[in-house]
This record gives sequence, structure tokens and C-alpha cells, in this order.
Amino acid sequence: MTTSERGVRQETDRGEIPVGGENREKRLSGRQAARRFFLKLCGAALTAGVAAPVHAHFIEPYALDLTDHEVFLPDLPAACDGLRIAHLTDLHRGAPTPDIVLRQAITRAAAARPDLVVVTGDFVEHFASDARAVAGMLGELTPRYGIWGCLGNHDYREDADAVTADLEKHSALRMLRNGSAEIVPNLHLAAIEDTERGRPDGDAALADVPDGSALIFLTHNPKGVFHVTDRSCLALAGHTHGGQVVVPGFPPPTPSGMEGFPLIAGWGTFDRAQLYVSRGIGMSSLPIRFNCRPEVALVTLRRGDGPPKTGSDLTGRATRKVARVARKLWRKVGGHGA
Repeated sequence: MTTSERGVRQETDRGEIPVGGENREKRLSGRQAARRFFLKLCGAALTAGVAAPVHAHFIEPYALDLTDHEVFLPDLPAACDGLRIAHLTDLHRGAPTPDIVLRQAITRAAAARPDLVVVTGDFVEHFASDARAVAGMLGELTPRYGIWGCLGNHDYREDADAVTADLEKHSALRMLRNGSAEIVPNLHLAAIEDTERGRPDGDAALADVPDGSALIFLTHNPKGVFHVTDRSCLALAGHTHGGQVVVPGFPPPTPSGMEGFPLIAGWGTFDRAQLYVSRGIGMSSLPIRFNCRPEVALVTLRRGDGPPKTGSDLTGRATRKVARVARKLWRKVGGHGA
């Protein structure tokens, strides 16, 4: 053994890094870090894969969003300035939507003490007979200007006449099918039949609405707004569920009968008509919602001109704050953070 080899051997015996060992240790450290990162990535993906379906089925369908809006109508009678409307839509009573979801939405709407309640269709999912149960739930609502509705494509698919009969017999709701009603002097409510399965007739719906009268127009399918684009009005619609399952980075799915229509949820202006499309309350086909909370919209009418205004979602902000606090607490309890 040479003198240099003995020196290296002695250094190794004393626990020091042999010649070339420092690079080898760096390589091992890098591999271990990469392995740890890979395992964490797999764990995160697995957690997300489990958490997303759980959230979509057990949490989000119950996380009702009570949204608040103001809309301006130049022909609104001065006495109606400040009139509040609760807009419900797409209850879909049936297997995909638990009754607790519907009851929560109706209770929240009642607590807001609206002057008028409108329901823009799809009361049932599969059976016309479910309309009687919906009627019983609507009994909690007692607005001074009544409860009014139009039918949706699911209602027509099952039996539009039977759904209408049960709702009108067992609740205070009154259905408008290509017709209108004067809520107060110079404030009219009009509605058409479903654009996909009914026989919508805008001329018939507006026949008794005089020019210069303020108008609230109901249509299940947002495309029905094209019947009133030449009038200054508030139009309310549903049908879309806001997409129901909205994956970040991808466009929301297009509902049936809405090919080419530019609005899935929220406000849109179509010539003189101001349209609001609600995300609705219930679910269809699958009992899930993802990135698309159920909604009851509260709309306050104002006399004047201007675009609609949406106020801050106090309920949503409070819910998100509670969720953040819960996540921090979970990390502390689980030992994942201080």
C-alpha cells in the first residue's frame, strides 16, 4: 500500500469522507429528495381524487348561495321601488336532489321576506307526482304579491298538466303558461312555456301587458329572452344549473336546447332585456355539484336606468372563512402545522 493510499484509508477510518465521496453523497441526497417529492405528489393526487367526489356529493349541494342583486327599470312605478323578488329555479324534486336541499333553499328564501317569489321551472326530476311534495314545501313562503311560476323541460317531459294541477291545488303558486298577470298597477309578470318541450308564444304572453308598464319576464330556458329583447324588462331563467359540474380550466357543459347561447350563469344584456340566469337549487342526472354552488337569487327592483348590480355574497364569505379556520384547525390537530 502506498503512502497516499494509507492516508486515504486513515481518513476513512476516522469517519471522514473518502476521495470522491462528497459527490456521491450529493447524488444520493438529490435522489432521496426527488423520491420524497414524488411520494408527496402521489399523496396529494390521491387525496384530491378522493376529496373532490366527497366534496361534490356531500358538501357542495348543501352549500346554498344566497345572492343579492339590484336591477333598474325605467318604467317601474315609484311605489315599487325597493320591491324584493326571490328567484328559485330547478328544484328537481326526486332521486338526485334530497328534500333537505329543497327545504333549506325555501327556508332561506322565506327568511329573506321577499315581496314576490318566482319559480322558473323543473319542479320535478322524474315523476309528475313529486309536484305535490314540492307544493307542500312552498307553503312556507307567504309573499304579499304571491308565488308565480313557469314550467321547465322536465315538467313537460313527465306531465306538464299534472305538475301544474298539483302545484296550484296544494300551494299558493300560480302558473303562467304563455300568459301574464298584473302584480300591482303598472307592474306586470309574464311567462312563456318551455322553449325545448313546450309551445312558447311570446306574443300571447305579452298580449295583455301595455307599453310603458314595467315587466318581469319568466322563462325556464334562457333562450326564451329572445321573445322580449325589444322591451325594457327583467328576465329571469334557470335550466343551466350553472353547469352543475364546472372543472377549472374547462368550459362548463352546454345544457340541452342551449347550443350557441352565450350565457350559462349570471347577468347578461340582450338589447333592452336584462337577463339573470340562476345556478338553481337541485341536481339532475347525478347527485353532485362541483365548483358550482346551488343558488337562491334575491333581486331588488329600483326605478331608473343603469346596469344590474350584484352585492357582496355575505353568506359565501362567511362560509369560506369558516372553511379556512377549519382547515387550519385540522392541520394543527393532525400535526401538520403549528
